[in-house]
Amino acid sequence: MNTTTRCAALMAALLIAPGTASALTLAQAEQAMAAHNPDLLAAAIALRGTQGDAVSASRRPSPELSVGTSKISRQEGIGPGRWKDKRVDSTLGLGWTWERGGKRGWRMRQADALVEAANLSLLDGRRQQQVALTEAYFGLKAAQELQRIAAEDRRASAESLAAADKQVATGALAPIERARLAVDDLKVADATREAERGLREARHVLALLLGNDIDAALSADDAWPRAGATATPATPAPTALEERVDLRAAEARVIAADAARALARSERRRDVQFGLEAEREPADIGGVTWGVSMSVPLGGAKRWRGEQQRAEADYDAAVLERQQLRRAATAELDQLQHALAAAAQRRTEYEQLQGPAARQSLDGLELAYRRGAATLTDLLDARRSWREFESDLIDARLAHASALARWNAAVTASEGHPR
Repeated sequence: MNTTTRCAALMAALLIAPGTASALTLAQAEQAMAAHNPDLLAAAIALRGTQGDAVSASRRPSPELSVGTSKISRQEGIGPGRWKDKRVDSTLGLGWTWERGGKRGWRMRQADALVEAANLSLLDGRRQQQVALTEAYFGLKAAQELQRIAAEDRRASAESLAAADKQVATGALAPIERARLAVDDLKVADATREAERGLREARHVLALLLGNDIDAALSADDAWPRAGATATPATPAPTALEERVDLRAAEARVIAADAARALARSERRRDVQFGLEAEREPADIGGVTWGVSMSVPLGGAKRWRGEQQRAEADYDAAVLERQQLRRAATAELDQLQHALAAAAQRRTEYEQLQGPAARQSLDGLELAYRRGAATLTDLLDARRSWREFESDLIDARLAHASALARWNAAVTASEGHPR
């Protein structure tokens, strides 16, 4: 079974059995998002519309056919007899426009650049949605682990409370100590409810990205990204930076604005309309006569000054946007590189240094409390510290996964065209 088939089977399972948890890999989530994400679908529709505009831009002015009649009398009407004997004057004309100044070429250049910009914007939308999907996917994984830890703590707290009840009954534990355990159990119960709420919210976020209304069955199955994954390459060179789809889209918009500016300037060369006309008048011994015409719009240079000023302003705005995007991309790469390095270091410290120490501390306090060498306060503090550490560890893994996804999206140059 190939990946596409597995994805289709997965989505069908979500629709048929919404109450059953279904494991979802990140690759399957990417395929589902590409097929159903509303933002990507809207960008694809916009691209299709821009392609239609390009077809319209390449169209030449259509010939015009005109039919007319005149010399209709109110007293005599059109006269008796066959149509050839009518007294009316009939005309048949054909006209066409000669576009001057290369207007069609500039229209096509502008439309092609806008199609390229829309195409690249779709790729950039996929790049951004990929980051959002990765964050939502591992956000769901973090919420699952927090809910699992909270459930384990709730079960352990209930067992400790039950053991305390037996000790109170035998006189081995003071009632006040049992009351402190009950208070701690309430805190654990609140944490469990909060973890369940966070899990539902994480499923909702991922379901929206996948374009799926049924979110109760979503479950992140992939492992966390490798802890050693970091921004090993240096900041890409300017030539590589220019290959980013958002910067390429900005460059395409500049080209489109430049073509629009040239199109506005070409209006200075007026179009010429030619016409050919056949006229039939029964009173004329010649029968059918022919005529030609030529028309040119009048007006000075100020007639198109408004359109030219608007085109110049749009071009300057596109150039400014390109410059701002390039500066922002350079700054973003520097920030993301340092953020990823810091997130990787934090996760490594939590997993390799603080994790074993925190676990040993809790195990030691548990043993000491059973032997009477530690107080209940020490035990509760140790358990609280361990729960905080587990939450911080999951947060460190999630921050590293998010930073890695943002870095990969920032340095990835999408080639080709979306399918």
